[in-house]
Amino acid sequence: MENKIDFVVTWVDGNDEEWKKQKERYSDDSNMAQAGENRYRDWDLMKYWFRGVEKFAPWVNCVYFVTCGHLPKWLNVQHPKLKIVKHEDFMPESALPTFNSNAIEIGIHRIPGLSDQFVLFNDDTFIIDELKPSRYFRDHIPCDYAALDAMTPSEDFCHVIINSIILVNQNFDKKKCMKDHWKKWFSLKDPRSTIRTIKLSSPWDKFVAFRNYHIPIAYLKSDFEEIWERFPEKMRDTQHHRFRCNEDYSHWLMRYWRLAKGTFHPESQRYAISKSLSAEKKIREAIDMIERQKYKVICLNDKYEGDDFDEIKARFQMAFEKILPQPSQFEREEEKP
Repeated sequence: MENKIDFVVTWVDGNDEEWKKQKERYSDDSNMAQAGENRYRDWDLMKYWFRGVEKFAPWVNCVYFVTCGHLPKWLNVQHPKLKIVKHEDFMPESALPTFNSNAIEIGIHRIPGLSDQFVLFNDDTFIIDELKPSRYFRDHIPCDYAALDAMTPSEDFCHVIINSIILVNQNFDKKKCMKDHWKKWFSLKDPRSTIRTIKLSSPWDKFVAFRNYHIPIAYLKSDFEEIWERFPEKMRDTQHHRFRCNEDYSHWLMRYWRLAKGTFHPESQRYAISKSLSAEKKIREAIDMIERQKYKVICLNDKYEGDDFDEIKARFQMAFEKILPQPSQFEREEEKP
């Protein structure tokens, strides 16, 4: 059985003028909310993503770098572990160009050459301390944590979550799932989440919501293949939405389905944290977490709306330089100081 573990990371250069023109060409009033600058702007931190991989996860088999075609100027495309993937390599021509991360991510299992075991990263998620392969897979089974949560709809993306929960509830009996796999649903590896799950186990007969972790997620290609086989029209429709919309499904459906089936190893996800960069206090907290390496992985969720974006960006670059000062082999020689 294949034991290789690949990383898949999606990236967009929001500063690419040609890309911005193309996005504007396809944008209209119906999708402007999903086409905002914050969703695509570049913090110039991607080199630290690669430095983190090289230093803290050297065991990775290959890194699949997924873009519409543009690449960072500093990227060493000759690195033996680096695989450049364009959207056209695994998405239908009729769905391109796309500006919808959901459309891209639900089809990543079709990337040519991708190992059966892979970890899906977003480009705002960084490794800042040593990781072991067992964090993501044990005995060819993904590591995850099953926990219930309360749904508090507050933004458009909640529609995407609800769409997935509806499909899970239509195909699984909540009480049976939790009874058949009670050791996984009530694992003590994350006591706080387990307490939340106990409180939310009743009185509802259906799944209300799952605890979501905005961190890298381990997947098997079969997780995606099963969903595509069961719901081909829903997957194809999502893949043809150029921008996010309320009818989308995301890769979280694959994760929810796996939790309901019980095909995972229970493992605390508190090795990582997601920080919303919406205020100065949260920015300072995130920078402190990076510099002190409080977690193994940190997600920097761009919610910043201030006027001093360049200054904030520079502060994060300085923080990463403190823990990852050495250029990686993923950087071109002429770009290294």
